[in-house]
Amino acid sequence: MITRRSFLEGSSLAALAAMTAGRSFAAGSGTGPLGRPIGLQLYTVKEEANRDLLGTLKKLQAIGYREVETAGFYGKSGKEMRKILADHGMTAPSAHSSMGEIQKNMQQLVDGAAEVGAKYFICAFPARPGAAPSASIAKDITLDDWKWNAEQLNKLGEAAKKVGLQAGYHNHNMEFRSYDGVIAFDELLKWTDPKLVTIELDLAWVVTAGLDPTRYLKQHADRISLLHVKDVRKDAVTTADELKSQTVEVGRGKIDWKRIFAACDPQHLKHYFVEQENFTGPTIDAVRASFEYLSTLKA
Repeated sequence: MITRRSFLEGSSLAALAAMTAGRSFAAGSGTGPLGRPIGLQLYTVKEEANRDLLGTLKKLQAIGYREVETAGFYGKSGKEMRKILADHGMTAPSAHSSMGEIQKNMQQLVDGAAEVGAKYFICAFPARPGAAPSASIAKDITLDDWKWNAEQLNKLGEAAKKVGLQAGYHNHNMEFRSYDGVIAFDELLKWTDPKLVTIELDLAWVVTAGLDPTRYLKQHADRISLLHVKDVRKDAVTTADELKSQTVEVGRGKIDWKRIFAACDPQHLKHYFVEQENFTGPTIDAVRASFEYLSTLKA
């Protein structure tokens, strides 16, 4: 059902796309805040890439993206994917996979990430030991489950280190649940070896949990190497017990991005990637709008 809000949002996004069609913002360098390249998590354009990988990468290249984070290789080997990206002027400094997949094929996934040219291999989603994947994981996962995930992350870190990679963990909102006053995310930081496991902080999920990302950016600067630059709707519901995605284009939501980047430590933060999960118009128009916003943002 098309609501008045979604119609207006889609119309404004389409107008922006029409105004900027045929040109890319800062396409020569693709540089944004902190002097870092503006990256894109390819999960954002997964449907387009599954249909036409080369065509999708060509569109991203035209926008100005020079870095991507992979979430699978679309049936290609790591080496093949690396060449395809290079042909489009891109690199993949980071690769994603879930804990469930890591448990099945850790070495294969780590080797693939090394082949694609990544420096980071990130666990994108936790698992519950012995339990099937479930949409209710945010409510069902226990503190003991989080401890098990931390143990697996340390093992992943050892495997990644052997092939020259840094392992990491990407959060959602459920990591910020309180267990009798104990926050799972804080415990994950304690239970994981900082030499083996870094953090990719997903800013939108922190905000969805009702917390201020700048607190973590400042307090744990030495643990955070990557960011997911993702915005949430201004009327987003706050929750840590439900995986409720409420994303919009970067700069169109409730996050104060100047404040976010001012809180970052350039010495430790190496890469950031735009990501979006909800759309009111064409996906390519959405990632273009995010890129253009970041291209003009001064931290």
